[in-house]
Amino acid sequence: MYFSREKFHNVSRRSMLTPEMTAIWDDLGLGVAVVDAEGYCEYMNPIQRKVDGFSRIHVEGQHITKLYVPHELDCIPTIECLRESRPILKKSYLYKTTNNYLAGTVSDFFPLYDQGRKDGVLTFTLWTGAVPLGDPNKRSRRSKTRDKSYSYYTFDSLVGQDDSLREVLAEARTAAMSSSHVMIWGESGTGKEVFAQAIHMESERREKPFIAENCAAIPENLLEAILFGTSKGAYTDAPEKPGLFEEANGGTLLLDELNSMPLGLQAKLLRVLQEKRVRRLGSQKEIPVDVRVISILNEAPLNAVSEGILRSDLFYRLAVVGLAVPPLRERKMDLTVLMRSFISRSEQVKSPGLIGVEPDVVQMFFDYDWPGNVRELLHVIEGSLALLGERTSISVENLPRHFREAHEKSLMTGIPQFEMDVPQQAHESMLGKNFFDYNSIKRNSVVPLKSCVQQYETECIRNVLRVTGGNVAKAARIMQITGAGLRYKIQQLGIGDDF
Repeated sequence: MYFSREKFHNVSRRSMLTPEMTAIWDDLGLGVAVVDAEGYCEYMNPIQRKVDGFSRIHVEGQHITKLYVPHELDCIPTIECLRESRPILKKSYLYKTTNNYLAGTVSDFFPLYDQGRKDGVLTFTLWTGAVPLGDPNKRSRRSKTRDKSYSYYTFDSLVGQDDSLREVLAEARTAAMSSSHVMIWGESGTGKEVFAQAIHMESERREKPFIAENCAAIPENLLEAILFGTSKGAYTDAPEKPGLFEEANGGTLLLDELNSMPLGLQAKLLRVLQEKRVRRLGSQKEIPVDVRVISILNEAPLNAVSEGILRSDLFYRLAVVGLAVPPLRERKMDLTVLMRSFISRSEQVKSPGLIGVEPDVVQMFFDYDWPGNVRELLHVIEGSLALLGERTSISVENLPRHFREAHEKSLMTGIPQFEMDVPQQAHESMLGKNFFDYNSIKRNSVVPLKSCVQQYETECIRNVLRVTGGNVAKAARIMQITGAGLRYKIQQLGIGDDF
């Protein structure tokens, strides 16, 4: 390929990282990264951070060779592009991630120049899959026979005596005995995947594969290749590779966050479910498959249908059995049994029977609404045990600071906290509301509108980040703003990671 340096004469890092360009990169379905002329990372977009395990790592300022390790190559293509000052297009290769996985990719590398001087590299990445290091013929969640060394959840893993939970458990046990597709929905952290694994383990397919795939934050063309497989020649360097439907044949395929799947791909999924045949990308051959699909949504499916993010015909096909998992706030009588269960299972406790929970802590747990549900309770218990020291009972002082702050805030029932003195009548007028309406404000009182708006925005953003587990891109979609716009708000309002 002929490369004209003059054409790239002033395509610099500065021009690629303007606010307008980063707003595009932030929400792009491809991985995007920019390094400087020395190989130090200057930018990486959210999807690349998530896929490569850098969500909690500050990658800017780190050398690219500290973040990625080549597999069966002398150097990673980013460095090769820097050295040779020429584009490397449609490069298919493997690199090692921080999660000890080999990630397969197809990437484009473009050299950047500032007035003709070498200025860095711009990279676009598509992922074609990942395999664990060690045995190259074995994939952790996608083995052709069930991994005997992996312990799947069963119905015994679902702890609780509340009527709402027992009702769902009874429905799930009955559903497990059939081969019908199952749709599970509920808030984040309620244990939906535990239900899915338990249904598989109670079914006649228990000795066959159980394969899970998260449909969120994966580009449509990549997810299609993952689900249906690829035929050699489907695209440059495309391998002959079975998809998840083929690998789950005879067993169960779990599609997590189904409501994040693009509508076009939902139509193709519907056809596979109807015909019970799958066609790899680039192939004309149809392969029969026998797969039970368990799908998971983080909202009620009829809401997703009305919002236009879930096809109604796919809903009717997959929700043969529908299970609504109740949030923890609706079954608080299970709190004590859940606490005992988490303490007894914790690897931090050598003698579980000797660890107790102080009455005032129990009362705090009952007063709290648990927006993060069972997952949040487990996190709080684990954090408390880590701070327990030589003590044998969890007290308020052992609770994670962020939980204590969240508990105090929840007791205020959503009342904004202002720096200036606000009359008691004004506070009372806000009870049960999430805004300040000025109905009972006195003439000599001062409550700036800007403070009210900023506090309200802060609460909204914190709540949605808590629901999405800190996923800014997903939170931005929920709030119908750009990812760049939400990040600006987070920085402007001083919202930290302790949401």
